[in-house]
Amino acid sequence: MKPAQNASLRLPPGDETRTALILAATEIFIDEGFRAARVQDIAQRAGVRLSAINYHFGGKEGLYRAVLQHHAELALSRTPLPAPDPAHPRAAFEAAVRTLVRRFLDPAGESRIAALLMRELVNPTEALAMMIERFTRPQAQMLRPIIAAVLGPRASDEQLSRAMLSVLSQCMVYISARPLILQVMPVALNGDDLVERVAQHVTAFSWGGLNALRAELESAE
Repeated sequence: MKPAQNASLRLPPGDETRTALILAATEIFIDEGFRAARVQDIAQRAGVRLSAINYHFGGKEGLYRAVLQHHAELALSRTPLPAPDPAHPRAAFEAAVRTLVRRFLDPAGESRIAALLMRELVNPTEALAMMIERFTRPQAQMLRPIIAAVLGPRASDEQLSRAMLSVLSQCMVYISARPLILQVMPVALNGDDLVERVAQHVTAFSWGGLNALRAELESAE
């Protein structure tokens, strides 16, 4: 006789449908973008009725926002940025870089927020403002003091902002330019330990650059 399943492990039917739709919609939104994605294809992939999208999310736009929110929350909970640590700036910086690289490159990561945001930036929708306020801006505010501790107190707001963009762009390029990298320099994406090697490179490269800029600022009259 087959043992009974633990009821506590089961999702309520409505939650199962919502989850199935979010998971199905995630891949379709990444592959095709919000505007080209068809709700019929999402419902079919999720194995539910088309009407379930309206019932649970109020339509395609509501589903898209739910997908973005779901993956943003996963990123925040599974790969949180470290707290600033002025006493150990190198350790805090290295941990922050590793977190960012994992978000963009870890194939085992559950959150697909990086791929979704890349698609959103190429063809923005009204949901971008929501993501900036709920995810991007708060994460930038957390990253800022970590990089400021490396760059030093003499850095202007512009210099600090550009330094943040430089670090972020090194992490983002591996997904935003992936087709080009695979064609031109595929070795940069090889290896099972890709996340760790990229994190080490970005940390070393950026640490050197930030400290060189700090020395220049401190030597200026």
